[in-house]
Amino acid sequence: MNFDNLDNEELLRLSLDAINGGRDSEAISMLKQMLSREPGHLHATYLLAAQHAQIGLFDRAESGFRTVVAMSPDFSIARFQLGQLLTMKGAADEARDVLSPLFSGADALSAYARGMSALAAGDAQTGLRELEQGLALPQEIPALMSDMQRLRDNLLQSAAAEASPVAAPETPSAPAYLAGYGYGRSGDAE
Repeated sequence: MNFDNLDNEELLRLSLDAINGGRDSEAISMLKQMLSREPGHLHATYLLAAQHAQIGLFDRAESGFRTVVAMSPDFSIARFQLGQLLTMKGAADEARDVLSPLFSGADALSAYARGMSALAAGDAQTGLRELEQGLALPQEIPALMSDMQRLRDNLLQSAAAEASPVAAPETPSAPAYLAGYGYGRSGDAE
């Protein structure tokens, strides 16, 4: 599809529809078109990073999230997703540094950030407690809640397997889930 006749606002809305519809290649094409016209477009940069994470291009996703956080340090969901990537990568100290501005909040995202930081540091008990606390709070981003529920469930499953006196089948460590969580969260740059 040729996107030349669409303006950036149209491309942004259509790329969100494509993301929500699971049409990754279409979304990526539209976002790249936007960024070719306006290289500093915050939301296009964020959404492209999220799409790169979604399709497993983690180096590109990390670079994009770093750019977004540098452009808008208060864009908390981008900061959180960068922290997730760093946790997944095993960069515990850097993950904590990236996530630490989110720690003092009383919302679900702050609890998830504290949990992710604990998990990055190898403290599964604290990580699980923080995830549980976050899940008990009102949720602004349903996709994030679903990912944190899966992460919690994997941690619980791993803990149960370790506690069982019977040799349990090998359970992979809980992955740091990455998805596009949108960008309209209150307090985030819009």
